[in-house]
Amino acid sequence: MLKFVYLSFFTALTQLCVAQKSFTGSLEYNLVSIDLMNKDTIEGKLFIYALDSLVRYNYLMADGKKQESIHHLGRHKLLSLIEINGQFFAVQINDSSKEEQAFQFHKNWKWQRIAGLSCREANTETEEGNFLMYFTKSIPARYFVGLQGAPGLPVKGQIPTDFGYMAFELQKVDRRQPPFSLFVPDKKYKVLPLEAFLEWSQTNQNSPNQD
Repeated sequence: MLKFVYLSFFTALTQLCVAQKSFTGSLEYNLVSIDLMNKDTIEGKLFIYALDSLVRYNYLMADGKKQESIHHLGRHKLLSLIEINGQFFAVQINDSSKEEQAFQFHKNWKWQRIAGLSCREANTETEEGNFLMYFTKSIPARYFVGLQGAPGLPVKGQIPTDFGYMAFELQKVDRRQPPFSLFVPDKKYKVLPLEAFLEWSQTNQNSPNQD
């Protein structure tokens, strides 16, 4: 009985340590967006800055499109940084990506070294089809938005999109601590709840243009 208690305690402690594993540093990915309907290909970059449970994602595409957000992983909340007609908003949103995640992962026995990390291949099943991805267990999966159920941080593969897929590959890992200012919206941003921003957006769209 005592042995069972020790074993249960050790198992719980191990799971707690794994759950609390964190990463501090920055990750740089190459992106390629493939639009199969319009037969269009756009290259880009994804920069991920992490400070334990605070994470900033910066998407920069070659066509000028960009997307920036600041996430609090523990609270499942995020700030989406948006610019509209010279006005800047930090929109408060509940992060539901974990609940929406519908991927299944089946590990293969193929390994590859990517960006200096030992990575394992896995077959990824989605509603749109199957994709091969490489993962590393040296960095927790939760730092890659939208794939929290992965066996490790996704470093190379594809993610289905509405009209095609997004290919990605990790290029650089920097374990130096990013500046804290990256995780705080600049003063030019007006912080709004999602409902208030949608109301503002609707009102702004319905207002007549003023010269």
